[in-house]
Amino acid sequence: MVENSNLRLEEYRRDAESCPGCRGCIWVDHIFCSGSKYSMRCPSLYHRKFDAYSCMGRNKIALGIMKGEVDFTPKTIEIIYQCNLCGACLAACKRNLDLDTDMTLETLRIRAVEKGAAPIPEHKAINDRIAESGNRYGLDNSKRGGWLPGTAKVSDKPEMVYFAGCNSSFRNKEIATASTGILDSLGASYALLDEERCCGNPLYESGDADAALEQAQQNIAALKATGASTVVTSCAECYKVWKVDYPKLLDRSTGEMEYKVLHITQVANKGIQDGSLKLEHPVNMRVAYHDSCKLTRCSDDWVPWHGERGKYGVTIPPKVWRRGINGVIMEPREILASIPGIELKEMIRNGMSTLCCGAGAGVAEAYPEYTENVANHRLDEAEDVGIEALVSSCPYCKDTFTKAAEQGSRPIKCFDITQVLNESIYGKGGL
Repeated sequence: MVENSNLRLEEYRRDAESCPGCRGCIWVDHIFCSGSKYSMRCPSLYHRKFDAYSCMGRNKIALGIMKGEVDFTPKTIEIIYQCNLCGACLAACKRNLDLDTDMTLETLRIRAVEKGAAPIPEHKAINDRIAESGNRYGLDNSKRGGWLPGTAKVSDKPEMVYFAGCNSSFRNKEIATASTGILDSLGASYALLDEERCCGNPLYESGDADAALEQAQQNIAALKATGASTVVTSCAECYKVWKVDYPKLLDRSTGEMEYKVLHITQVANKGIQDGSLKLEHPVNMRVAYHDSCKLTRCSDDWVPWHGERGKYGVTIPPKVWRRGINGVIMEPREILASIPGIELKEMIRNGMSTLCCGAGAGVAEAYPEYTENVANHRLDEAEDVGIEALVSSCPYCKDTFTKAAEQGSRPIKCFDITQVLNESIYGKGGL
């Protein structure tokens, strides 16, 4: 069992007790809200329409479990796992109260696994595939890098490693190919991991902290073997895991890790700003950018805290709070604004107020009707702002929106930002 007080449910008892039920975690802040239709940012409550399926309700369940008044029944497990861990409550609650709502939700799952009530069957199947094959799909992991073009300029002594992730390695291979195309255009010194394995996000978010820690240690060791000091990823979930969850599992701060984590949009935007990345081909398209939760609200640096609560909840020593405000928000927008021909419009819920695509934290696998409902609501919003294409920075968002758009025969295209950027760099007409 992971020996780390930051991963114990009791660490967040005061957070659960202090929830006033104000519902601030549910709604878009009123100063950013433009009407009732798109005013909610909690996908779980949007789908279930009952307060138990919100941060407020799950706080009460967590408190009941800590007090021995509530058990891990099939219903409580359903409520706990019908949550995307999207960070909406993290960002919203930290605007007014310093409550670690996200950690209450995460450690509640860890406790469920410790008590043998989880992972739920759909998540256990994924976790077993990761253990057996090294990826969430159970495919031949030796073919994981088969997407890499023969023209890729991979270095023998890289400064950075491109971590493609399971999805872009096996399903949305065009994202991985586009990402290395961007790195090649920049003249970056990069390589792949010889034996890349799943980042471990499904393990951690299902509550299996021990398996997630083992995965973290394996991947960090593989990175160290390359001599590279930077990890670049095009997947929002991989980004968050490397930047936040690995330090969390190891009880270290993000700044203490031996590596730096960058999303491909951060690397590309720097190249655009300093002139080393040339965008010569127009992409004539009216688009909106969808902020992926794990890239936007969930990726503030992790800083562990071991201390005591004083009067009025004052933390001794002072705690560094993660407020969901230091994620990757502006870089994708600056990239899209720099591409000739792109007309960039904003979704009504954007930045910290984004709505999850509905797929995260294993919801897509366990509760597909939930994901479909939320994705369609988000696509309604996209169509209402009058765009041709929805652009995101996570392969799971792309998958979710593409599936919903096709099933609903919607006249809207869905792309990853690497595809749009690569089109402007090389002009191959692939969009």
